[in-house]
Formats: sequence, structure tokens, C-alpha cells
Amino acid sequence: MPVSGESSYSVRVTVPDVLQSDRSNAVALEVHFEGALVAPSSGTFTLYAQGSTPVVDAQPVTISGSVARYTVPSSALDTTNAGVEFGDGWLEEWALTIDGVEYTWTRPAALAKRPISPSVTDTDLLAEYPDLANYWGSGRTNAQTFIDSSWQDIVRRWLREGGAWWPVASPYVFFEAHRELVLAKLWRYIGKSDGNEVFVDLSEKHQREYNRQFQTIATQYDRDQDGRVDDPDTLESRYGVIAINTPTRYSPIYRGGLRGKRYLIR
Repeated sequence: MPVSGESSYSVRVTVPDVLQSDRSNAVALEVHFEGALVAPSSGTFTLYAQGSTPVVDAQPVTISGSVARYTVPSSALDTTNAGVEFGDGWLEEWALTIDGVEYTWTRPAALAKRPISPSVTDTDLLAEYPDLANYWGSGRTNAQTFIDSSWQDIVRRWLREGGAWWPVASPYVFFEAHRELVLAKLWRYIGKSDGNEVFVDLSEKHQREYNRQFQTIATQYDRDQDGRVDDPDTLESRYGVIAINTPTRYSPIYRGGLRGKRYLIR
């Protein structure tokens, strides 16, 4: 909570940063007030690994486009160094000076070998609705804003419901849920802009399908970060483990699917 008598700045922290090892990583923090970006006059950046080990200690930030920025060097993310490990529990600390007052904000972070990215593109949306671009409205040439916000919604929901994010091996398992949420947001925006309830109804249809698809997500993990999935014969969901083509005497019920393979639910 802001201190009484001071401006109530908003800090745009939508999801944790997942930093990638073996390369430099550009990080940024946006500060907003009354609908506009607020440019700090100066500031420092500190990055803590697990166990509160500072791998970057109070280094000066740059201010570009009214946003505080810092590039984390690859040497700070070298897992051969003591205290630097893959996983969550990392923390970014931004100490930014605005109107002569220093404010300190934090963002949770994690370190991964190969962080995943969204796999839904405009091409996938147009595959569902080839004329979709005709409804975007003047000044909009793509759906990137909706793709980004929907991805962040999915990340937050996944984490809130107990999923691990940094070790997910492939983004394709989120594809259907992500696509449906983007379409739900797009059609809701179009319907509200045009005052057309048909589009609003279409949005609600995709919202229901998004919720259904999210419930069925099952993924593979690379928890030891060796670049390979931990167990290629299993998929993990929030409700249990799906073993692919791995019959056991303890699990007598099998169902068809997964590219023709038989699978069982333990």
C-alpha cells in the first residue's frame, strides 16, 4: 500500500520473469500513474538468486521510453557459480527515484535453460476465421495485444492453481486454451465496439471452450534442465499423471488416443 500523502503509483508486473541461462536478458519495469508512464530520474537494479544471493548488486538502470531497463549479463546466470541454480525463488529488486523520492519494487523471477513462449499466432486465428482481420477495426493490423494478454492470463492461472512454469518443456500443450482465450477476447472487443450481440455470444462460446481446454492441459517437464523431458512416457496434469503407452499391472484401464498410442490414467 502507498504511504498516505504520496502518489499511488502502479507497477506493471503481470507475470514473473523467466530468465534464460547462458545469455544476457533484458528486463524492464513500467511505472504508471493517471493513465501514463512515469519516467524515473534514476535507479538501481538488484537480482537475487535463491537463498538471497545477489548475482547483480545495485547496478544503475537506464531510462528509455520512460521505462527503467537493465540487461542482466550471462555471467550472472551461470549455474556453475555457487548459489546460482535453475528454478523459481529468484527476485528482481528495482530501486527507482521519482520526484526525488526512492521507491523500491520487486518482481518474482525464475531461471530456466529454455523458457517457453506462446505458440499462437495471427495465422492460427485466421485459420479459424479467415475474415477475422476485417473486424479488427481501423488502426489495428494484428492481434498481438490479445495474444500477449491472454498468455499472461494463462500463466497466472497456471501458477495460481499450483502448476510449475519454468520447467515446462513445450508450449504446445497450452495452444488450444491460448487460442480460445484470444478469440474470446477478440470477439468480445469486436462485439462491444460494434454493439453486435452476435459477436458477444461468439465470445462467450470461446470463453467456455477456453475453460474446458484449460482443464485438460497435461504437460511434460524438464526439472533438471538438461534440455530433455524428464520422462517421455508421461504427461502431468494438475489432477494426476498420464502414462503414455506404459501398461502396468497396477492400472488395468486403458484408453485410446495420443496419436494412436494407448495410455492409462494412474
